[in-house]
Order: sequence, then C-alpha cells, then structure tokens
Amino acid sequence: MKTRLTCIALALLLASGAAAGQEKAKKLYRWVDKDGKVQFSDTLPAEALEQARTEISASSGRTTGEVGRALTPEEQAEFDRLAAEREVRQRADEKQRQTEEAMLASFQTEEDLRRSYGVRVTLMQENLNAIEAGIGSQRNSLTSLLADASEAELAGQPVNAKQAATIRELRQEMTKQQNMLVLKQAELMKLDEDLEYLVQRFRELKGGDETPSAPAAAPSQPAEETPTG
Repeated sequence: MKTRLTCIALALLLASGAAAGQEKAKKLYRWVDKDGKVQFSDTLPAEALEQARTEISASSGRTTGEVGRALTPEEQAEFDRLAAEREVRQRADEKQRQTEEAMLASFQTEEDLRRSYGVRVTLMQENLNAIEAGIGSQRNSLTSLLADASEAELAGQPVNAKQAATIRELRQEMTKQQNMLVLKQAELMKLDEDLEYLVQRFRELKGGDETPSAPAAAPSQPAEETPTG
C-alpha cells in the first residue's frame, strides 16, 4: 500500500510538472527523511539539503542526477587528505615524466640508450661481485675464529673475551653485507625493468619523427644504339 501511494504521489508531481509549461524545465527531488520515509517534491525543505537525493526531470520522469549526503567533519577531513595525497602523486608523476623525457632526449638512438644502461649494469654487477667477495672473506675469518674458540672449549679453557667480541662483530657485519647484497640484486633486476620501460618510452617519443627517406635512384641512362653497318 505504501509503495502504491508513493508511486501515485510521484505521478501527480510529474503531471503537475508537465502541466506547468515548457518555458522552464523543472526538477523533482526524491529523498528519505529523518523518519525513513521516501519523499517527493519540486522544492527542497531546509532539513533535506544535507540528505542524499535523486533529481528527476518533471517533464520526462527520468533521473537527471544524484546528490550525495553532506559529509561529516571527519569524512570531509579524510576526503581532503586523500585529495591532497592524490595531488602530490600527480605532481610527482608529472615531474618524473618531464625528467624521463629530458633524459631520453639526450639519446639519438635506442642503441645509445641501451649502451648507457649497459654501463650502469656492468658497474652494479662489479659492486655485487665486491660485496660477495667481502662476504666470502668474512665467512673464512669467522670460520677460523669459531674453530679456535671450539678448540679452547674442548681443552677446558674459556674463550678469549676479545676473540668472542670479534666473532660477534663479524657475524653482525656479515648479516649487514648479506642484506646489502639482497638489496643490490633487487636494484639490478629493477634496472633491467627500467630499461625496458624507457626503451618503450623512447620509441613512443621518437615515433612521430619522420624516417629519412632513401635517396632517389639515379635515372637510368638510355641504352646506346648499336650502329648498323
């Protein structure tokens, strides 16, 4: 019964809106009041201004817009915070795009770009090799110290305090270098990904350039006629 009355009320409002003439397009508003009842009207009372509502064309009965409810102070603060973060990200993306384009403009060909990154990869690989060599040296030293400490304990002698401190320091340094190695390996993989991305960007930026046309072929010379005797 309630649904039927609501439909009748909407129909009456639509009829009155259509009869008002075509000189000005009117809107109907649909909203839920504080008691949970659906309301229709061609004007919005003050208590409905902050409620979510649907705007309906009085002439066609079609929905023309949706207006969300007013945000609470907490929701508005969160909305503003997210908007600010989005703006910061957009500025950072734009700055990165400009930096990429400036850098890519310094290369004449794709091969120049790949060659430049090849140098960076070589340097990073040499850095990785140095870290691995350092870890290997530390491991050998630690193995020797632990062996000496084990012999002392087996002989019933306490481990020298200085020796124990050195063992602890070596372990800490090895852990630090192993973590560094993992980070550098990740950077090397990222470098490969960056190269492929920049190659694609380079192709996009250079895509509008006209490819130099091949030089026109020289016109063929007419064959000389063989004189007849």
